[in-house]
Formats: sequence, structure tokens, C-alpha cells
Amino acid sequence: MGSAAVLVPAGPGRAERERVLDLLDALACFEPELVDVVIVDDDRRARGAWPSGVGVIANPRRGRGIGTLGGTVAGTLAGLACLHRVARGAWVLRLDADALVIGPVVARVDAAWRAGDGILGSCSQTCNGDARDVRGWSREVRRHTRPVWAWRRPPRRPWFVRPADRFVRSLLLQARATGYAPGEHCVAAGCALSAALVGALAARGWLERPERWLGARLGDDVVLGAMSRACGLRLRDCHAVFGIQHVGLADTPARLVERGFSVVHSTKNDPRMEEPAIRSFFAAARA
Repeated sequence: MGSAAVLVPAGPGRAERERVLDLLDALACFEPELVDVVIVDDDRRARGAWPSGVGVIANPRRGRGIGTLGGTVAGTLAGLACLHRVARGAWVLRLDADALVIGPVVARVDAAWRAGDGILGSCSQTCNGDARDVRGWSREVRRHTRPVWAWRRPPRRPWFVRPADRFVRSLLLQARATGYAPGEHCVAAGCALSAALVGALAARGWLERPERWLGARLGDDVVLGAMSRACGLRLRDCHAVFGIQHVGLADTPARLVERGFSVVHSTKNDPRMEEPAIRSFFAAARA
């Protein structure tokens, strides 16, 4: 598909910054030609602490909303809008800070694209062949398509009950009208967004005003899944490249290398190894 760019939302705190720095080191090792890298920084106290040559924008949420839900949606859409301006026509490798590149990725994703793809990654199954259960997200998406939103634990008091955001509700209803199954998504922690998808989102104005998602209790992977399907593009598993699991690693570090993955997740919360040991293993492997 020509060219690639990278988007990394970074949460607040020193640990998150160190994760992103390690991720940037891995990218530089395996993909030294990548120049369009954008970090969406959610730490207002640590601006300017990133390496030169990397694009950095502030998360437009400015402390509002739930950081891991609507806040991440806002940051991801803002990052895509930035990349659409500076790297138009590129597909986007979207990575969490606790994801890691452990092998060449760009050429492999280039070879994997098919006409009609919107997102490649871990969608219907994990890289270990387990079916992904999205029933919880399905219920949440259905709740967001109602005229009135009601939650026991809302994003901010006093919004226990509020009128639905018209834009969010309309987009989700459009997705359902084009065959979207509520809740279906690729895990955004490590995935590839096609140039066709990014271009379609920009053309429809869906990358504008990303802060309008702040009141939603949806993750950016769920929102991107709905957007992709609303644009008539598919979500597709690409386990040859993405060894993705929501919590912890999908295998031991050594086995992940042997299995030939390019991107893995998550380096934190693994039940077998502490994060420093995991990162040390992969750093030594690329030294």
C-alpha cells in the first residue's frame, strides 16, 4: 500500500513514558526507514520530554472523560487526523505503549493487505486460536445506540442519565445498517489501519472534533471497528504479524520470537514474567 506511519497513544506517568521510549527503540531497530511517528501525549506535566524527530501532539481530552475509554478514542482520532495531514496515503500502525515490535513489520503488513480491508490484527480470534468474546462490548454498543444513555458508573457525575450524543449514536446506527455486529473489533493495542480507512474517516469528517467522544464509554478499538464497518471496510485477523493478547503475553518471549510475530502485546501484567525481564529479553534480542 505504499507507505506506513505509526501512532502511539501515551498515558500519563513515568512508567508509560519509559514503555514508549523502549517501543521507539524497537521501531528504530526493525524499521529504521519509518519517519512518520506520532505520539499522542496524555501527560500534561511532561510535555517536551520526547526524542527529537518524533511528532508529538497533546491528547485533546485535557483531563476530561475516562482516559481508557472516551479519552483514548479522542487521542487516537486526533493522532489519525495529524497523520492524515503529514503522511497522506499511508496506512497506520497503531500501538499501545505496552505493545512491542519484535521483528520487521512494514513489509509484512504491506503484503497482507487485500482490497476492502479496514483493519488488520486480532479480531475474531486471538493469535493462539481462541475465539474472542466481545459480548460485553456488544451490550455497551447497543446501549450507546439508544436515545438516552444511562449508566450506574457514568464518566462524570451527575451524568447518570443523559440524552445520547447525536453524532456517536448516528455513527453506530450507520455501522449497524451496513452489517456491523455490535462490539466487533480488532484489538487496538497492536493493529494496522488501512490507508483506505484513514482516508474515508477524514473524508467523512469523522476525525474532526475528537473530543465529542469523551462522554462515551467505548474503547478506541470498538469505535474504530464500528467506523471501519460503517465505511464498508472489513476487519481481518492477521496473526502471522500480530501476536496480540489483551492481558500479558500470548506465549513466552522466546516462543513469540520463534513463532515469527512482528508485534506483541502486552508486556505488562504477564503472569509468568515481570515487565522489566520481558523488555530486557527483547532488548537483548535486537542488540
